[in-house]
Amino acid sequence: MKKSVFLIMLLFFPGSWQNLFAQEEALSDSIALLRKELRSLQQKYDRELLKLDSLMMQFETKIKTGEKEDDLQKLLEEADHLAAKEKEEEMDLSKKFHTGVRQQQGLNPNISLGGDFFGAVSSSDHEFITEPGDFSYGNNGFFMREVELALVAPLDPFTRGKNFISITQEGISIEEAYMEWLNLPLKMNLKIGIFYTEFGPLNRYHDHALPQFDRPRALVNLFSNAGLGGVGFAANFMLPKILFSDASTLDISIINGGYDVSFDSKPDAGLLYIGQFKNYYDISESSYFEFRLSGVTGKNSTAGDNRSYIGSLGLSYKWAPVGRSKYRTFDWKTEFLYSYREEASGNIQSKGFYSSIQNKLSARFWIGGRIGYSELPDDNRQQEWDYTINLDFWQSEFIFTRIQYQYNWRNVVSWESFPVGLLPNNHTVLIQVCWAMGPHKHEAY
Repeated sequence: MKKSVFLIMLLFFPGSWQNLFAQEEALSDSIALLRKELRSLQQKYDRELLKLDSLMMQFETKIKTGEKEDDLQKLLEEADHLAAKEKEEEMDLSKKFHTGVRQQQGLNPNISLGGDFFGAVSSSDHEFITEPGDFSYGNNGFFMREVELALVAPLDPFTRGKNFISITQEGISIEEAYMEWLNLPLKMNLKIGIFYTEFGPLNRYHDHALPQFDRPRALVNLFSNAGLGGVGFAANFMLPKILFSDASTLDISIINGGYDVSFDSKPDAGLLYIGQFKNYYDISESSYFEFRLSGVTGKNSTAGDNRSYIGSLGLSYKWAPVGRSKYRTFDWKTEFLYSYREEASGNIQSKGFYSSIQNKLSARFWIGGRIGYSELPDDNRQQEWDYTINLDFWQSEFIFTRIQYQYNWRNVVSWESFPVGLLPNNHTVLIQVCWAMGPHKHEAY
């Protein structure tokens, strides 16, 4: 039917067919023209958009530059204002200044109070091991090893004072009390008073700051638990760099002391002379190494004018990664000791060593360990080994708890001619808690 209609229109209306084709062709041309105009408008729109983005960026840049210029102008104006104010104050002669007068707040030193408590259990109940004394802190019980009162203050721009008072069950004593003159000519510092001397890596440490609970037996058997210290003066010199070091120092101390172990502590026994040379090396941004050569001499407690000489080689290495020292640190200290003791019956040579490590596992936990060997200074046939491992938990910078295991092997029958019988070997487990109230500041160890 549709085909028939188409044929009839083709035969009888040829003009209509031609018009239809003409209209279709005109419509196609219009569509093509419209598409061309749309493309032209799109390209023009894109160009305008790019211009607008460029103008926006230039505008933002001008705003930022203007803000910086305004800030700089403000700073310059404030600086000019402060300079003018200082000049006015300098020219104000009505102000009165009184030499030596400070506010009461400025007179107060930094005051802190620290506690060192521990409980221990040992496999031995020998009195020499369990009772606190010169060679033992105590065992098989609870002990308040020390309450320490610290007072630290600058006295003026050139001097400072430090005082540490030790309170124990036996009484009250002065642990350290000294004054220092700083930055003197010849790159020198001077110290007078009661103090621990510079001798090896650990001698200046207070008990609560030791890497393990106790001092190594190699040091205890030479100087007792009290360490090497006394009343006198000390000088510290910054030397030119020696042996390719990054820093070299020399410490000289002259004191009364000794604690009747290697040296006689009687007032008429004379003085102890101590020296230490130290070299410091920067290995990297995160680590350093140092070695110390130390020596001390003085009269010993035997009859006559006999002397003892003790030498030390101390090695230290510390790694504290930059930016991560709060979480990771490794600290190693080792000391080799040699003692030469004069006696009427003949001279005695003895030796000892210890090696201690601390490894920081995280922000709060440290693990440490130590091994040591010692021959007694008055009889090198008597020896002692000590093996220690400890875990420390720092609740904060003011409180830490330590768990420690220690084994001591001994071949000891007397100490400084004091008979104790054959001391047994023993195992010890202890828990130590230390705390500090206030800014507990020591000088750098």
